Amino acid sequence: MGLPAFDANWREKQRIKPRICVLEVRDRLKPDGEPIARLFVQRQENYRRDDRDGQMYEASIRLSYQTIEPKHSLRSRISGSFEGSYSRGFREGEASVSLIGGALFLDPAELRGQRIGTYLMNEIVVWAQQWPEAKVRPIKLLSGQAEEENRDRRNRFYERFGLVFAYSDPEHREGVSKSMPVKKLTPVTSWEVNIRERYPREYLAELLYERERMVMEASQRDTAIKNLSATLEDARNHPVRWAARRLWWRLQPILLQGAMLLAFAGLVWASLRSK
Repeated sequence: MGLPAFDANWREKQRIKPRICVLEVRDRLKPDGEPIARLFVQRQENYRRDDRDGQMYEASIRLSYQTIEPKHSLRSRISGSFEGSYSRGFREGEASVSLIGGALFLDPAELRGQRIGTYLMNEIVVWAQQWPEAKVRPIKLLSGQAEEENRDRRNRFYERFGLVFAYSDPEHREGVSKSMPVKKLTPVTSWEVNIRERYPREYLAELLYERERMVMEASQRDTAIKNLSATLEDARNHPVRWAARRLWWRLQPILLQGAMLLAFAGLVWASLRSK
């Protein structure tokens, strides 16, 4: 039997990711480099059904994240959450989905713009696609939500998922998303370039393997250092014997080759004499 928090499950025919996963984040400009951050992401989904007909009438998802910092690190952990919800409504055609993108404040600066928010928002959008005909509730963009230098990035963040905004000013400081069905939302997978999802079981197993490998390498190095120290100690205590031994080991291949050549020459000479 598996552990629900660590293992994937199934909802009807849809595979559900584990409740907890680890994100390895690499620099988006150096996606083949070493990770610059690691985060825990905890997934919580809740569903409520009508006892009379078994139909879903309310659902929600919450993605909580927290950075993983080394022990005694001077950087504090950063945490937050992204949320989404579904409501069937009271009448036909009133089903709606809320995409509450949440807020993502990441320090140090190298974590900003690394598509972490894109990953989290994409998970909400993919979850919402269970109800393709539901209406997406309006998302309001306010001028105080973004500074001048990152306003375009904020707007582009939402627009990439297919949301269309009616802006109230030429600079696009404020606006409200237009009505649309969930099926017109567009999942964004650009995060896959520099972010890797790791399931805890395989991730911990890999870390343990790496630790065992490093312990073995350290042990081999210790043995090599001890042998070298013993050799140096012998050289200091018996320099003539050590030098003679070193000379022998260096000349041994040459002497063996010479002996083999002499033996071969002797065989040839003996063969010629016998004729």
